Amino acid sequence: MPGEIIQLDDMGLDEAVSRAVSVLRQGGLVVYPTDTSYGLACDPRIPDALGRLIAAKKRDPGLGVPLLFTDVRQCELFHDFNSLERALIHLFWPGALTLVVTAKAEVPEHVTGGRGSIAVRVPDHDVPRAIARELGSPIVGTSANLSGSPSPFDVSTAVEQLGDSVDLYLDGGPSAVRLNSTIVAVEPNGDIRVYREGVISVHALTERIRV
Repeated sequence: MPGEIIQLDDMGLDEAVSRAVSVLRQGGLVVYPTDTSYGLACDPRIPDALGRLIAAKKRDPGLGVPLLFTDVRQCELFHDFNSLERALIHLFWPGALTLVVTAKAEVPEHVTGGRGSIAVRVPDHDVPRAIARELGSPIVGTSANLSGSPSPFDVSTAVEQLGDSVDLYLDGGPSAVRLNSTIVAVEPNGDIRVYREGVISVHALTERIRV
């Protein structure tokens, strides 16, 4: 049997967020809607919780985990943005652009996977931003699926894949899009490397930057 499922239409946002934060603070796992696919969260400050999440997804721990933030200020605790990165976040945040950046030295290795880099995003969705704000920490932003399986754009797909390994599912209805975020990094020479094309096309990305 899956964990508790809360229909967001039946519960106010503040109450649902408080319930999710309570679960996260106890080391639990929460599935939540975003502006792309549904995400699977834990409090990344709790190593055991992150271990549970990685086991639930059957994810390689050496990959690290992406993080979702309430705003840029919260994200700045994890990375010092250069001028081009700031231009990108000005254009595309909140939104479906994930940046791979150098993690500050104090970011735990269990979050980065020992790589020294981290994937960060401020999503264009009230639920994950509100959770990160109330928690006082970013939340893990990996998709709520088994590694290698289809991304979930509705809560039922997440339930089918993750079942009772998750403590709380927040059902916000079908996602508005059927693509994941676009993942890029700014190279030392100023080039932009595209790791994954998603909601934001490479064409749209380059056109916006030129403007």
